[in-house]
Amino acid sequence: MKPRIAIRLKSTYSPITSHSYIYQDFLSKAGKEEIAKHLKNLGPFPTYSSILNPQHFYQNEVLMEYSKKGPHPVSLRQLAGYGNKLTKQKIINSANFVRIELAIRLAMRIRDLQTLPFGVVNNFHFSQIYESYYHSFNAFRKIPPIHTLQDNSQFCETLSTMLDDHVFNLPHLMMGALEVSILKNLPQNELDQFMSTMIRSRISRRVIVEEHLSLSENYRSNPYDTKPPHYLGEIFQNCNAADHFRIVADVIKSSMIDIYPDINKMPDLEIEGDLSTSFPFMVPHLHYLLGEILRNSFEATIKTHGPKTSKKLPPITVTIINLKREVTFRISDRGGGISHDQLKGIWSFGKNPELARKSLANFHRIPGLQLYSNLKVTASGSSIVNNPTSTQDSAKVLNQTSLSDTEHSTKKKKSTLENLTTRPFEYKLGLGLPMSQIYAYYWNGDLSMNSLEGYGSDTSLTLSKLGYHSNVTQLDRA
Repeated sequence: MKPRIAIRLKSTYSPITSHSYIYQDFLSKAGKEEIAKHLKNLGPFPTYSSILNPQHFYQNEVLMEYSKKGPHPVSLRQLAGYGNKLTKQKIINSANFVRIELAIRLAMRIRDLQTLPFGVVNNFHFSQIYESYYHSFNAFRKIPPIHTLQDNSQFCETLSTMLDDHVFNLPHLMMGALEVSILKNLPQNELDQFMSTMIRSRISRRVIVEEHLSLSENYRSNPYDTKPPHYLGEIFQNCNAADHFRIVADVIKSSMIDIYPDINKMPDLEIEGDLSTSFPFMVPHLHYLLGEILRNSFEATIKTHGPKTSKKLPPITVTIINLKREVTFRISDRGGGISHDQLKGIWSFGKNPELARKSLANFHRIPGLQLYSNLKVTASGSSIVNNPTSTQDSAKVLNQTSLSDTEHSTKKKKSTLENLTTRPFEYKLGLGLPMSQIYAYYWNGDLSMNSLEGYGSDTSLTLSKLGYHSNVTQLDRA
């Protein structure tokens, strides 16, 4: 009888896959033998980890030394000021600052992860973040001091490679927050604070790296060039607000054709106010902010008015207010608004379990979104960074400022924000507004919403003009 029972179990029960957790009743559909295969991964040393092992605890002493140092306060102006008139020594000093600073900042975030409750840090997605950060920490702390321009070229190759290798971190952070919401094993206010700290720190580290790559490329191509006094770096482009609203609106409308095929009857984007407003900003950050706001407005307007009329749907109005030190956008729609109870929860990463499960399923469907790492370690646990090996690839590295579209860039580096901005409409994630609010806060701005239930919503986005706020030490948000 036993063989027949075994055969019946195999044909009756479903195997457990990496996506099974999305379905609330998946355990009831899996056999005991199948469940048993995965129990070992719930412990402190999961089989999928190349870092978490019984020796890992003893390696923590080095990490603790770094985590106690604290970040070096630095402003955008100080970082970019290096680029006004570059010298060989400035490039070398910048490289050594990045080399030391990244190890310290990563150590601080690793300690944050280590002090989370075990049921939280042992979450698969947060453990991926932990491994990624520890991989980077190990790599940077072992890089020797930079003494020559050739040393810096090799260092830039490492930086560029690691930017690409760790692009999956942001999706893992968001998915981890959703899973923690389902299990309710971290209070909502603590989850929000943790996510805010992790994301702000991630922005700071990437800006520091990008600025150094940009400075190195500028010195390599134009060693005697002098920049204007308010120069902020190549990764910040002068953005005409109205133009970028139109670009993002076209992307969002194209993503909604599946739910509303007649694109000509979709809401128009009417822009009023100071249409000549321009300001320096990182384009992917700006597009992500505008995209999440417009996505909500277009969706609400289509769902509210689309089934009721065959005529052109009510427009979405953008008002641009250009002040000396900041620019404010008011995005108004007639999408029916939301209740005051709902309004309280839209800024939190804590979601109800049903919504969190739907969002998790959609993450796995986003085209081109990297969710799994290709991090490598030696048998002794040392991090391996595979830099470009060919002369051609090496020559391109310094041109690859990751989030810019400048004319001398040969290739845009991987960007999670770009994947999120251009994702198909049906892949709703439920975290766009809390994410956007963190990005707005980071750049000394603000994001808020007022809603009149039954009519529509007004969303207000304020962004500081970085030329006036570049002395603020936001980059010490480690």
